[in-house]
Amino acid sequence: MSRVSRILLVVLLCLFSGGYGWDYCQEHWCSGPALEHVACNNNGSLGAQCKLEARLVPLSAELQEFIVRQVNLYRNRVASGTFRNFAAADRMASIQWDPELATLAELAVRQCSLDTDKCRNTRRFKHVGQIVGHVIFSAYRFSDRQLIGHKIYNWFKEYKRATEGLGLGDPRGATASFRQLMQERATHMGCGVLRQRRHRWQQQFIVCNFARENVYHEPPYASGHRAAAGCQTGTNPHFPHLCGLEEHYDVNAVDRFASRKSLVIRMKYNEGR
Repeated sequence: MSRVSRILLVVLLCLFSGGYGWDYCQEHWCSGPALEHVACNNNGSLGAQCKLEARLVPLSAELQEFIVRQVNLYRNRVASGTFRNFAAADRMASIQWDPELATLAELAVRQCSLDTDKCRNTRRFKHVGQIVGHVIFSAYRFSDRQLIGHKIYNWFKEYKRATEGLGLGDPRGATASFRQLMQERATHMGCGVLRQRRHRWQQQFIVCNFARENVYHEPPYASGHRAAAGCQTGTNPHFPHLCGLEEHYDVNAVDRFASRKSLVIRMKYNEGR
């Protein structure tokens, strides 16, 4: 990793931790007391599995917009109730980009591993989900955009192994990425991407964090008699089967029926995204 990239990462982590008054090492971010947060004492160094020429792929505003648009496109398709036999989603959120989730994903992707990290929660999001993947290819003729789009589609393509209700009958490992993409309360996401050469092949790793993880005993979204029927603030004009970006979600509730008051996220529409 270049000296400039490392300095930039340290600055970003300082903004998120010191600037907002929280410490990724001192506070209990995850349920297991022995779980160390991915950002604790992490200076952004490459992991042992990375090759010397491994490099982080800068995600420009255009690439961020592309990732969010692709995920919302697939969410909108399933939420419609007309895709295969999946039920219409009553109140599925439109996803937006979150810089802190992206910074934590960058730390994770620097390990050059397909293992998910153990703790990645934030003050804002208490149950962060994660999808990890990689693409192997033989030449540089594929753009970062093409490779990212290909991987997101592969995650989505797990729908072929999912049941209609996305319930307990689904093979957990075989549909986990698809279920995460369809998590109705995943209001925000952020990703990190890394490229490296391994022998004569090229590899691209991608890690995406989501504001809400899936709970195994719950389907990822509640069904309704028609798509977006439960949206309280209207629908997204670009994705009409998803709720608008002003919709409120209890992203930190233990489950949909939790009685305790949870953090409410107000989603603001950013015309530039």
